[in-house]
Amino acid sequence: MAKNKIGAWLLIIIVIGAAYLTFDTFRGKEKMDQKVLIIGIDGMDHKVTKSLMAAGKLPNFQILADKGSFLRLDTVTPPESPVAWVSISTGLNPGKHNIFDFIRRDPQRMIPELSLAKPKEGLGGTSYESYVKGTPFWKLTSDAGIDTTIIRWPVTFPPEKVSGKMFSGLGVPDIKGFLSGYSFYTSDKTFEAADKEKVISVSVEDSQVNTFLTGPRTIKNGEIIDVTTPLVISLTPSRDHDAVFAVDGQTYQLNKGEWSPWIRATFKVSLLKKITATFKVYLIDTEPFQMYMTTLQIDPENPVLDISYPGSYSSELAKEIGPYYTLGMPEETDGYVNGRLDRKAFLEQTREIEEERTKMFWKEFNLFKTKKQSLLAFVFDTSDRLQHVFWNEKVLEDDRPGLAIDKALLDYYQEKDAFLGKLLGQLDENTRLFIISDHGITSFERAVSINNWLVENGFMTVNKELDGKEDPLFQTVDWTKTKAYSLGFTSIYVNAEGRESKGIVKDREATVTEMIDGLEELKDPKTGKKVIYKAYRKEELYSGGYLDNAPDIIIGFNPGYRMSWQTAVGGFGPETIIDNEKKWSGDHLVDPSFVPGVLFSNMKINQEKASLLDIAPTILGSFNIKQKLDGEDLLQ
Repeated sequence: MAKNKIGAWLLIIIVIGAAYLTFDTFRGKEKMDQKVLIIGIDGMDHKVTKSLMAAGKLPNFQILADKGSFLRLDTVTPPESPVAWVSISTGLNPGKHNIFDFIRRDPQRMIPELSLAKPKEGLGGTSYESYVKGTPFWKLTSDAGIDTTIIRWPVTFPPEKVSGKMFSGLGVPDIKGFLSGYSFYTSDKTFEAADKEKVISVSVEDSQVNTFLTGPRTIKNGEIIDVTTPLVISLTPSRDHDAVFAVDGQTYQLNKGEWSPWIRATFKVSLLKKITATFKVYLIDTEPFQMYMTTLQIDPENPVLDISYPGSYSSELAKEIGPYYTLGMPEETDGYVNGRLDRKAFLEQTREIEEERTKMFWKEFNLFKTKKQSLLAFVFDTSDRLQHVFWNEKVLEDDRPGLAIDKALLDYYQEKDAFLGKLLGQLDENTRLFIISDHGITSFERAVSINNWLVENGFMTVNKELDGKEDPLFQTVDWTKTKAYSLGFTSIYVNAEGRESKGIVKDREATVTEMIDGLEELKDPKTGKKVIYKAYRKEELYSGGYLDNAPDIIIGFNPGYRMSWQTAVGGFGPETIIDNEKKWSGDHLVDPSFVPGVLFSNMKINQEKASLLDIAPTILGSFNIKQKLDGEDLLQ
């Protein structure tokens, strides 16, 4: 009897074990055949997308929504691209990944720094180190042996080692180490430069302009100097050109109102080191001479810094698709906003960038299709730049603003719809598709100088009367009498004793409470509207090991309002709230509740909305990779 029972139990164990092994083998097979494709469209707005779909203008997005899912994707606080894209990639709140604003502060030096990457000087020249903490999903998939390729994902410079390829996105600098910086050449001696604009005054002699390119800086005889390279523009029109551009022994034909081909120039920074740059010029006129030059890009075929992994990938890509923009944010928005490029020129440039990106995508997607197990993440971000300068909704002027979408934006959304239509027909049954955006868009009509407000309300003391003149980097601040300061696009910091180098505040919490009470009552004297929807304590938004690096207060503006450009770099405005008169008419630096992004998938997701933090766990869950994150797997 006992033997029979033992035999029965053994039989049950064997059957269960066989079933488990069969199930586990099935799960392994499912994992081996799984592919995930993530497409990011920076700034793709939920309300715009929904409106265009309802009007029948995005038929392929509608097909994807009907067969799969279309959700509102809640963004993070603040809804800034660096913060949002790192939150997506890690599945963590900013308190765990250490990116809180486009601009960070050094509490010892009290100056603004970019949060994208930290430059480091060494014997071999300048290198960069990321501020990002936490583990992005591509590190986990790479560690699991899954073929992983990441193209143009923001805040990935310097590039990371993955099991496939990586090409860095937002954060890649130019050859000078800046994020942008066009040059404008003119023979008009009465020409007035815009704020921080680099204008090179030239003379035309014997139908020729002799001038120079300004490249990277170097040290010569103990002094820091700009390295330059001579260039000559011959204004001798012929049947097929209006001018000839000559540099480094090469000539390029120019025509008025047209972009040049790609131009390459070399800068000798030392006896043993040369740096090459690529760029384009736009000849505006010859009388007077006016020529626009793009930011000098890192040459993808001979990069001074690695902008891809492996390092040779950028060159291989150029050989296959031709020269391309390498700058993290190459769209010449400053040139358009300052009136140097007209609408036609700007749109031609952005269209070229989008065409380059599209070529990159199809190159990698065609490889992705051939694999049984793979992850491909690709981000398009020209959409964000277009919305910044062509957004025409005015929420402060109309109680019921409508969505009169500029043609450039409509064209972009519809081009992406056509792109999706081409893509959907090529996805196999083992591919999970996720299309995401980091935030939406709203109007930017009034600029708010929070440092002015801090002075007016006794939280900051300055040693001269505010006159509205350019005064960045807190140059006039009396730190011995200052309780708080603002820099970045949504951030306020307490001048805390023991934390800031000149800190005086002992009771940080009391100061935060007092400021929040005042900020949330701030009204615009012009409109009578509340300026700030909510001012957040960092503790109510974030948790984790990097909470101490967070701003003490994060401002969630109401639509129509945004932090002033002066405040972002520690300056003051002419008044606390002024009209935004720039062409930069749209923005997303408001409370996140007003600017959700989108999530499309060919998978059924049984929710009405999701969070950016849910994307990483959903991607990892698709490969049976378990990781404790702040978000949730949307397919569980």
